Amino acid sequence: MNLKMKPQRIAFDLDETLGTPIIHNNSIIGFNLRTGCHELLTELAQDHDLILWTVSTRSYVEKVLAYGLTGYFKEIYSWDELACEWKDIRRIHVDYLIDDSPHHQDEAQKYGLESHYIVVPAYGSPEDCQDALLWVKQIWVALKGEAI
Repeated sequence: MNLKMKPQRIAFDLDETLGTPIIHNNSIIGFNLRTGCHELLTELAQDHDLILWTVSTRSYVEKVLAYGLTGYFKEIYSWDELACEWKDIRRIHVDYLIDDSPHHQDEAQKYGLESHYIVVPAYGSPEDCQDALLWVKQIWVALKGEAI
């Protein structure tokens, strides 16, 4: 009997977690992906189900995905489908949420779920500028207990 383990489900926030939009004349003309983003998503997608969960609108998400993030995410949740005060991982049945905002982890602490929230420095923050791969290192340590 072949019992295949179900892959872990990992949700990612979009803005300031995976990168930031490039805007010109009030139009999105690109998306600045963080250093190591493609490599991280490619590696994780091999044995995890990746989910995108953002408080942005669906139309914004569709525009941004076209700038280098197409194909990584098995499911996408935007504000249009899932408006919420905080990202409760139980709502979309994920094992982890990776986000630059500590707000969601703070709320999760009330339910004993804080260890399922990985808070990374925001893209462009002083910590990110000092070490552009710090966010990747934090994710690997949290998921695998080891640095890359």
